[in-house]
Amino acid sequence: MFRNIKTYREGALIEDEQIKSYVESFESELLRGISTLSALSIIQRHPDEGIYGYQLLKELEQETGRTLIIEEGTLYPILRKLERDELVVSERKDSGGRPRKYYKLTTKGTELYQHMVGFFSKLLEAITPLMDIEIKLPEKKFIYCPNCTNKIPQEAEVRFCNICGLNIEGLSK
Repeated sequence: MFRNIKTYREGALIEDEQIKSYVESFESELLRGISTLSALSIIQRHPDEGIYGYQLLKELEQETGRTLIIEEGTLYPILRKLERDELVVSERKDSGGRPRKYYKLTTKGTELYQHMVGFFSKLLEAITPLMDIEIKLPEKKFIYCPNCTNKIPQEAEVRFCNICGLNIEGLSK
């Protein structure tokens, strides 16, 4: 994540190998899902033309203020898995004389992305009191399915959650 941290001050807690291992393991577990969700988030911003891997990495770095940095060796396996799972499709195109693989969300990918964002958003909102941070979700723009936390646009005319099937008709709008 923060690839520019190379050394630690002598006596720093993280110099302890047990603590360092614990921190690295924690960060790795947390970042695994966030990396996938972040990649999907950037891809969904390019519904027509798609986006190629290097461009995705650069947008992610820029959008997160260089806080979330995914290495190429991590991104491309994520993209291959998303493609195998039929959440994204790829198309080879020439760009500036170079062939590149452009990724777009499938319909299934878009629906699962909304669910993942809803779940993650509601999870963050729920744990904020434990960590003395504040997150306020834009409730007026979305309905969150009370069963699976799927994020549904307020203006959508749907009776049932497309992820879990719960009847959401009549939920507070």
